[in-house]
Amino acid sequence: MSSAAPISALRRRARRRAAALGLAGWALLAPSWGHAQDDGATRALRLQFAQGLTLEGAGRWADALDRFEAIARKRPTANVAFHIGLCHERLGRLRTAERTYQDARATARAAAPAVLAEIDARLQDLEGRMPRIVLNLAGATEGVTLLLDGEVAQPSRAIRVDPGPHVAVALRHGIPVAASAFSSHERRTRFVTLTVHPIATSAPRP
Repeated sequence: MSSAAPISALRRRARRRAAALGLAGWALLAPSWGHAQDDGATRALRLQFAQGLTLEGAGRWADALDRFEAIARKRPTANVAFHIGLCHERLGRLRTAERTYQDARATARAAAPAVLAEIDARLQDLEGRMPRIVLNLAGATEGVTLLLDGEVAQPSRAIRVDPGPHVAVALRHGIPVAASAFSSHERRTRFVTLTVHPIATSAPRP
């Protein structure tokens, strides 16, 4: 069997899952009350949801995200949150995707149990894909604070990050004394060491 066969099978399964979730989305967006004046608004939301699914299928994740976020502002559901998370995931924003899936899961427990399995599968996949960065300090480390992408970081601890470029900075009394720019990659742990040199002191005069 050629290597293309299993890839094609995976793509077919992915399309079937997307279609199933799309059908669930129509049901989840249906109004739970019977006021006639809500019919037009619900139809508009259903149209936006269908447009979002079409954009997903075309790989236009940023445009799809705009559609789903617009729906969520008016009719938040677990399935809409799932698709928002999926768009963030495909755009490389793995941490944001994870938080969105977790929010969707909390809602799905009560409102949409059929979506739970797919959410759990995405969360499990993200856990394995999430890059980690371990920062270490060397040299004159006393009084030095570490920052990763502008946030305080603890040395020697694995920090979960999005794939892509990052910057680590060592500060002493708010002044940068060492820095490193690097990239992280999915399913990998990157070890970065910042070497801090001692503060220069002027030699005493004879």
